[in-house]
Amino acid sequence: MVQLKYFGDDRDYFKYDLITAIITSTSLRHYVFIPMLTEHRPDNEGNKIPKVLGGKRTDLLHFIGRCQNQEKSLSHWKRWLAPHAASYETVEPVDETIFSNETRPSYWPKFHSLVEQANTLVFLDPDTGLQLGRKTKIRKQDWPKYILDEELVSLAGKLHPTSALLVYQHLPRNMHTHRETLETKIMLAQQLGGMKVSAYREGDLAFIAISKRQQIQNEIDHVFSEYHDASNHRHKSLHCGN
Repeated sequence: MVQLKYFGDDRDYFKYDLITAIITSTSLRHYVFIPMLTEHRPDNEGNKIPKVLGGKRTDLLHFIGRCQNQEKSLSHWKRWLAPHAASYETVEPVDETIFSNETRPSYWPKFHSLVEQANTLVFLDPDTGLQLGRKTKIRKQDWPKYILDEELVSLAGKLHPTSALLVYQHLPRNMHTHRETLETKIMLAQQLGGMKVSAYREGDLAFIAISKRQQIQNEIDHVFSEYHDASNHRHKSLHCGN
């Protein structure tokens, strides 16, 4: 999520359209949100208004439009997903639980019991995505933008066999590197813990799915495939790591 000022932008539209597709079409009927919310930065980024895209829910777009007239809050997503998910859980107060280098040691334990639940889609929403590589390549001040390798291993270890992690991943600006970058991240994620890993990409945004059982991964891959076929985005790709 990064910052509340990004709430309801075009990336959120993609995120929650895909999340809704997964929880309504798989055995992952429960939902856990790990927002990785960081402190506000005063800059001119954000506020990219979502627009109608072929293959995506117009009712979600209308919901986001109504939310834009209210105070920005991550709690709006609970209202959206309530009719679709069997349960929705996060750590409260969701708009005040901040992720930083100082808070990250105490941040993850807050979610451990939620990650251990059965039949659950656990969505992690970092600024950039997974570290997956040499930590020394990332400036320390940028660490809060990533889920570090040791954190991913810990979360995957606690994940219930009937559940899955879904991780937001921002890709480099050079679109010619997107496929290679994503394939490399999938390979590195598999090597960390022998997990089942696949991904779906549109433009410079991707979602990496991680689970312990092939059956669960197959369900997610089926949604990815149908989503890919329905989307009219010019730059999209499927990445199955198994």
